[in-house]
Amino acid sequence: MDKKRVGRQSNVWYGYGYRYVMPQVATLKFTAAKNGGTTSGNQCYATGRPKASYISLDRTGTDHLVLGEYCNTNNGGTSPGRVATYPMTALTAAVEGATGTAASADLAYGLPTGATFNGEALWHKIQGVTRYEGKWYFHRSNGYDNGRLLQATPGTVDGTSQLVGNAKTLESAFGPEDLYLAHGRGDGFPPQLWSLSEHTPSKCGACKREVYSYNMAEVISDFG
Repeated sequence: MDKKRVGRQSNVWYGYGYRYVMPQVATLKFTAAKNGGTTSGNQCYATGRPKASYISLDRTGTDHLVLGEYCNTNNGGTSPGRVATYPMTALTAAVEGATGTAASADLAYGLPTGATFNGEALWHKIQGVTRYEGKWYFHRSNGYDNGRLLQATPGTVDGTSQLVGNAKTLESAFGPEDLYLAHGRGDGFPPQLWSLSEHTPSKCGACKREVYSYNMAEVISDFG
């Protein structure tokens, strides 16, 4: 293993196992006022500091970091979660700037509401997010059973800017987690939507810890 590399380089994937310490390259500071509610059961709130849980990159236009919250609305709270985008130029300036320099999000949305799945809210327990050509894609966990891949588009709900969920859902792996879009720019490969699963075989008979991908053109077509 080359400990100086991470991610896909020359079509070879590099990563860190538990033997190695993950490098810390920056700290993001959220400047919104702290909410007063408990978060011990993964509750989330519509205001206050976000509970950053997963990130990805959107490179289909100006490079952005995409960030979201993991929330369990069964345990209370006032929000199924929020997502936001941060221009990479702003993040770079914050990292290289003076102590206390903060980068602000240029877009932020609450997750859709109303849809259900297996008798509970569909739009919570989100484990991963990415944005591609203006559409947002999410991985929704489902315990030790198949999760779902979701799609949403920015819109207006009751006068508020919010993501509007596609009525279709696509079946995903057991324990689906983060999403990453390998856009294929410069390497000749078609865009692939990558993810990984979190549960080990000791947790359920059909579970595996694996990295896998979807053909992005097929994902877009399946959502219609």
